[in-house]
Parts: sequence; C-alpha cells; structure tokens
Amino acid sequence: MRLVGDLHIHSIVSDGSLHPSDIVRISKVKSLHVFSITDHNTFLGSLIASKYVNKKDQVLLYGAEVRTCLGDILILCPQPVTITCHLYRMVDLCRDNNCILIPAHPYDILRSGIGGNMLMKLWDAIEVFNGSSDLISNIITYILAKDSGIPLVSNSDAHVGELIGTFYNVIYANGFNADAVLESIRKGKVLPVIKYSIRGSISRISWGLKNYLNNRVVSKCLDEGV
Repeated sequence: MRLVGDLHIHSIVSDGSLHPSDIVRISKVKSLHVFSITDHNTFLGSLIASKYVNKKDQVLLYGAEVRTCLGDILILCPQPVTITCHLYRMVDLCRDNNCILIPAHPYDILRSGIGGNMLMKLWDAIEVFNGSSDLISNIITYILAKDSGIPLVSNSDAHVGELIGTFYNVIYANGFNADAVLESIRKGKVLPVIKYSIRGSISRISWGLKNYLNNRVVSKCLDEGV
C-alpha cells in the first residue's frame, strides 16, 4: 500500500498558526494519507486533531517535538505516551509503546538539532530534509546520513497551512493504521520527497521573520519586567 505522509507539523498548541482541525482538513485536501501534529513537548495538538480525523481516509500518528539534552527529537506513536526530556527514558518509553524516534533538523544551526549525535543507534529514522530548514543544512544532513543504514524521512515542519505537505514521504505499508505505518518507517520502507518553490520559500521567510520579531518583543518585555 503506497501512502503519502507529512510527519512534522505544528498547530496553535505550540508555535503554529492553525487549529488542529484545520490541519486535518488541509492534510486531506492535499491528499496526505498520513500526518502527525508534533507540537513542542506535548501531544495535545494530535489529541485535539484525533477528534476530527476520519480513520477511513487518514492515519494520524500522535506526535510531539521534544527538546532533549542532545537537541530536538520527534516522537511518533500509535497512542500518546508520557513525555520526558531525559533521552534514554524516552528511548525506553518508545520501545515499550511501539513509538519511533526521529532527530528533527539535525544540522540546522539556527535551531536545536542534534548535529554530530545524528548517527547514534538510538534513532528509528533521520529527518534529512526539513521544509523549514535552509537548503545547505538539508544537503549536509543528507550527505552525512545517506550511508548510515538508518531510514531517511522528509517533513515540512509546517507552521502555516500553505507549507503542509510540501516536504513529504512515500511510505509503503502493509496496512492503513498507525502501527503498520510506524513499522514501515522503522523497516526503511519510506522514500523522502522534497518540493521547494518560490512561493513556499516566501511563506517560510515571512513566518520565520514574524516568529523572530514576536520572540524579540517577548524577550524585551521580560528584560524590562513588564
């Protein structure tokens, strides 16, 4: 069974612009069979989305982007689990609950990637192409990971609707459910696909600038004790 999936999307639960229900709708419009809402350090975005998913049309992987001591890690599960920032505890949780661990944007110097720890034998896959990272970071990640023997994936890391599904994966699964999809990724039955465009690049820059300015305002308020 050939499925198309974007496994790294953010909602208003963290720093995205869309309600989880809108992500469900847009994912369906863009013909994504599989998707995951991976808000920062919480499964809440995925939990809300699960109320709107038609299981006959879409497979939802419960997801979160967790900040660990090494950097940001995607955790994708058939059901939510307890999140911990302690990496090895999280590894044990994943093994016990059929979840998978994927380093997010490993070599993006502007964000918290795991860099040189990318090739540790802890990961079920590596996000070699990230739609919100620059092209050079993605190329470096791909070159370093392509011969690792670890499955490679590509995700949009979308924070706005237009970017959902611009970077995606073709997943060859034996069933239309979360466990089958996760097992296929773990076995390397996945092909990463990228789709850069001028319009998409403008959206990325606009969102990044807006997020940067918002963070500057918040930091200034905190510094001034507002």
